[in-house]
Amino acid sequence: MKYMNSTLLKKLNTTLPSSIKRLIGPYIRKKLFNNAVFRNQFEELNQTDKNDTTAIKKMQFEKLKATLIHAYEHTKYYKRKFDECGFNAYNFTSTSELNKIPLLQRKDIAENFTDLQADNITDYYKSTTGGSSGVSLNILLDKDSIYRERAFIYHFWSKCGYDYKISKIASFRGGIDFNSKTHRHNPLYNEIQLNPCLINKDTVNKYFLLIEKFKPQFLHGLPSAIYSFCKYAGQSGIDLGNKYKAVLFISENVYEYQRQFIEQSLGCKSYAYYGHTERSVFAEQVGEGYHFNDCYSYVEFDDKSSNIITTGFINRKMPLIRYELDDSIIQIPGTGLYEITGHRDGLLYGKNNEIISAASLYIHDSTMDKVANQQFIQEYPGIVKMLVCPINELTEGDRKLIEKYYQDKLGSAIDIEVEVAKDLIFTKRGKLPLIIQKGAFHQ
Repeated sequence: MKYMNSTLLKKLNTTLPSSIKRLIGPYIRKKLFNNAVFRNQFEELNQTDKNDTTAIKKMQFEKLKATLIHAYEHTKYYKRKFDECGFNAYNFTSTSELNKIPLLQRKDIAENFTDLQADNITDYYKSTTGGSSGVSLNILLDKDSIYRERAFIYHFWSKCGYDYKISKIASFRGGIDFNSKTHRHNPLYNEIQLNPCLINKDTVNKYFLLIEKFKPQFLHGLPSAIYSFCKYAGQSGIDLGNKYKAVLFISENVYEYQRQFIEQSLGCKSYAYYGHTERSVFAEQVGEGYHFNDCYSYVEFDDKSSNIITTGFINRKMPLIRYELDDSIIQIPGTGLYEITGHRDGLLYGKNNEIISAASLYIHDSTMDKVANQQFIQEYPGIVKMLVCPINELTEGDRKLIEKYYQDKLGSAIDIEVEVAKDLIFTKRGKLPLIIQKGAFHQ
């Protein structure tokens, strides 16, 4: 076997003792970027960078048509749906014809899980979404999509100086799977993984020393965790400036106050991409907006709801055609770029069903300099508990001041109570949601 089987590669990376993984790390790493699927996808992306818009759109259309034919020939669900709506994948000549195909929603995937599986793909695995939109979703992914996805990520990161053959990363991601440890080594991605759930004033120096010893060129991970790390480091007198080439965000929504503080603390730019577990869309941050990668999927926009509708190319085991996401887009005038908003942002609901977006929940005040992170929990309309995690300590006067600021900001729509907390509420994947909705009243 010229290239290591992806199942064996994953097993080596997850089951071997840390000491052995570090010893054979370079070997494991080479098996990733020497994989033919990875290299071919990476080269295609590099070539696409050189092509004009006409050539890129032609390539995208060919991928789209191939995906439609594959779905029709190998899944019961799309054979049935295409026949019912009179859509002929073989005679497909214009993207306007896609309107014949009904939209695919999360409930459709759950209800038609077996019929959505392609019968000619035998090397695959099951993954589960994080459930940030309310309910987790099982999805089957073919093994080659692992390598293709990684090629898209590394190609995007290469634009800020990342070299997948040699670059090292300190990554704040993961959750309960750390078993209460602060870190572990991941040779497959040439990174040290840092537990995002244990960052506080007592551990920040340990985190810093671990990173310094590893000598990464990039920080990577959940914005909330990196934000906390920078806040605690600054309070402890740790200078983080000009040590890294860039900060690479994943998974969570990035709020502007977080981005500004992190970039100021680290003295470098930050970059983010938008994707999800289903592997049906990939958008890259360009300045203040996002650009959807045409090699990854074909993206439509619903004029009525502004929701993203996407047909992905890289997962052939469970093709998702005209998949409607909970996230929506707003076009940034004169740029060709988009602002992406949606369920990751979260909403609070007032006494009379007023809607308060997450974007309005940060106050630029010196009192908040004492807070490492915050979280809003709502169980009933018009009532919100705000948890604040202090860097050192907050006096009762500080707590009341924060409460007054937010009460004035939210007005009579919401009654807010501020509670000082040692720990906030993380998901199983180590994410720190800004808003946690516990009530069934929100829409």
